Amino acid sequence: MKGDFLISLKRAALLGWKNFYRESGLSFVAVFVLIVMIMLVSSLFLLSGIADALIRDVEGKADATIDFEIGVPEERIFEVQKEIEDNFEVNETEYISREQARVSFVERFGDRPEVMESLEEVGNPFPASVNIRADDPYVYRQISEFAEEEHGDLVYNVDFYNREEVIEGIFSITESMRRGGIITGTVLGILAILLVYNTIKLAIYSLREEIRVMRLVGSSNFFIQGSFVIQGAITGAMAGAISFVLLFLLSVLVPQPFNLTIEVSFYEQFLQMATFIALLQFGMGIFLGVFSSLIATSKYLK
Repeated sequence: MKGDFLISLKRAALLGWKNFYRESGLSFVAVFVLIVMIMLVSSLFLLSGIADALIRDVEGKADATIDFEIGVPEERIFEVQKEIEDNFEVNETEYISREQARVSFVERFGDRPEVMESLEEVGNPFPASVNIRADDPYVYRQISEFAEEEHGDLVYNVDFYNREEVIEGIFSITESMRRGGIITGTVLGILAILLVYNTIKLAIYSLREEIRVMRLVGSSNFFIQGSFVIQGAITGAMAGAISFVLLFLLSVLVPQPFNLTIEVSFYEQFLQMATFIALLQFGMGIFLGVFSSLIATSKYLK
């Protein structure tokens, strides 16, 4: 019994491949649309990983600087620094004196005579400051509000907003990409189902005489339907395989704009997610192909 089942399955697979080859034009279109849809969805997962790495990098480099009015005694600055350490979850705080700020400026622009001349004329215009680092970049807003409300007479400026805007911008872009990708992927998925459905429908129509003969000689519904379901599975599996190769090539060939700022690239991210991406692509392709075939065969084989 088991041997008969395996023989029937093998014959159904051969017939499914034959059907796929016979309808090569429609099969190619169905494979192409499936590839576009699978590439879009899997690319969203890959880009999501890149975006997460970029956000982690921005968060790791983010800090806040509280500049104090010139003339504020160091003792008062140290008091504010201690209050921040006691009331907020920060990794570290660093006091930077006016002289240290001037030395850093000279080290950075010392090779520009016009800048040094201007500095000599104005003396030391740099305020003392406290630099703050925290794991959560949104703590900086709380610290900013605290400094301005509680010590507004001492604080000249709090610099952190640019970093917050970068992080929020990344979130906004990735969220828009995900929403757009979901909508586009859904539309392409429906289109792919319709194409595979019509491919199977035309295959059934073109093989209607053979199907009648197979029924007359006693072929089971499992064998006849199975061949068309396998045809759909072949369509999906081929789309999944081609999608995986294309995404790998893109990860290697596409320029890596983020490599200059973060320690992750499209290629590295692809390697990290290769198993998941392969399962996702093959799973999506085969599921859509089989699902479309089941709908078509259940309707037209009768």
